[in-house]
Amino acid sequence: MRRTKAIAMMLVVALAVSFVAGMFNALRPSMGVDPNLNANEPNSLKDIVEFPETPGDTQILPSDDPTGAIQKITDSYDWGNVTEALGQKGFTFDLAQATVEDVASSSLGGFFGYTLSAWSTEIGANGERAFISAMYEFNSNSTMVVAGITNLLPPDQVPEVDPYIIVNAMPYMYIRWYWYAWLPIGRVVSWNYWWYDSHSHPNWYWGCYWYWRNYVAYYWQGGYGKAWLPWWWWFWHWTYWRNWNWWSTYFDY
Repeated sequence: MRRTKAIAMMLVVALAVSFVAGMFNALRPSMGVDPNLNANEPNSLKDIVEFPETPGDTQILPSDDPTGAIQKITDSYDWGNVTEALGQKGFTFDLAQATVEDVASSSLGGFFGYTLSAWSTEIGANGERAFISAMYEFNSNSTMVVAGITNLLPPDQVPEVDPYIIVNAMPYMYIRWYWYAWLPIGRVVSWNYWWYDSHSHPNWYWGCYWYWRNYVAYYWQGGYGKAWLPWWWWFWHWTYWRNWNWWSTYFDY
């Protein structure tokens, strides 16, 4: 009974979010939110890091049904293909340790669904770990899963041996990204991103996002015209803050 009431409340919140989203887009043009939802794309790192939220706009809570949320995400082609690719590299995830959340956001058309994030149980030879960032969205019945192998780890995960490879007396940091390109492409796309020294490359996350965005725009159309859904922006925003919220506040944009 409690679970039925909880689901009913979530559905009410979803309807409210959709209504508020329409009012938000109509009344707040000064924030650069175009009423044409397909036009709402980030144009810089600042756009992603500072997702255009209003106070209380985004609700993120520990999932009321983590088992059901995990099931929705892990049943997808996205999850199966990405985790298989990482498994071949020796990285697996203990979902009992994953962070699973219910999310509702009215910004840019609204988002209502589940998120899941986790770091791998294994540590690679160079001190790197794999992370995975996954999301299921109810309104479009869509899933996105992005993962990576990186030595850019949260401070509490850095092993005793410094994981940063030193090149020319500077730390060398890298991420090997994995993303399942939706049907009809239906394959895992992977790309590298690396840089020297933390403060000499503050724009690194935009470069990671921009490779993905250009791939989507060029190879995948999916009936959305410009091949853009507003919640994709939120996904990349959330992935950044979930995994690298400890990163330097020095942003030159």
